Amino acid sequence: MIRRNGMTVPLPGHLHAQRDKLTQLADWGYSDIWSAETDGADAFTPLALAAAWEPRLRLGTAIVPAYTRTAPVIAQSVAAMADAAPGRFAIGIGSSSNVIVERWNGVPFVEPYKKVRDVVRFLHDAFTGEKITKEYDTFKVDGFRLSIKPEQKPTILIAALREGMLKLGAREADGVIINWLSSTDVSKVAKVVHDAANGVDKEIAARIFVCPSEDTETVRAGARFAIAAYMNVPVYAEF
Repeated sequence: MIRRNGMTVPLPGHLHAQRDKLTQLADWGYSDIWSAETDGADAFTPLALAAAWEPRLRLGTAIVPAYTRTAPVIAQSVAAMADAAPGRFAIGIGSSSNVIVERWNGVPFVEPYKKVRDVVRFLHDAFTGEKITKEYDTFKVDGFRLSIKPEQKPTILIAALREGMLKLGAREADGVIINWLSSTDVSKVAKVVHDAANGVDKEIAARIFVCPSEDTETVRAGARFAIAAYMNVPVYAEF
C-alpha cells in the first residue's frame, strides 16, 4: 500500500486566505488534505476551494456524519466534489457522535452501524446512475437519480473505532479512517481490515496528532485539552 502524508484542513485563519498555504503544503511534499466537520467549516467547502487552487493535492473528508444530511444530499455533494477533482476525492463517512448528531443537530443518534452502512450502500447505488427506489434499514428513497456522473467514482472510506465498523469498511467500502490510536493499535487494526478484505487492498487513513514545539508544558497542555475534549464525548469515552 502506498504511504501518503496529509494535513487536516482548514488551517488556522480565514478560508479565502489559505491558497498559498495549500501550495506550500504541496511544495513540502504533502500529498493529501483531509477536512473535519464539527462546529466550524463544513467538510466540503475547504476541499472545493482546494480543488480549484492546488491540483497536486488529494482531497478527503474525515469525516462527514451519516446523520446530519440526507443520503441523497450527501450523494450530491460527493458527486460534485468528485466531478470537480477527478480521481482526487475520497469521501469519509462516519457515525460522528451523539454530541454532534443529537445534542447539536437534534437528530436521534440510533443504530450508528446500520446508518453508516446504509449511507455507504446508497452511495454505491447512486453512482450507478440508476433511479433508486429502495427501503434501507434506516431510511428509504423513492425515485432519486443522481444526475451528475463524475469521470471517476470517488473513494469511499468508513470511520471506524471498533471491529464491526472496521470490517464494514473492508467489505463494503474502499477502506477505513481511524483516529486516536497508537502505532501498536494501528497494526492490530490493519490486520482486522486486511483479514476482512479477503486479499483486496484497502486504504487505511490514520489521523496523527503532532505538536512541533520544544516547550514541554505547552505540548502537554495542548494534549490535555485535546484528550479532555474527546473523553467528554461518550462514544470515545466508552472506546
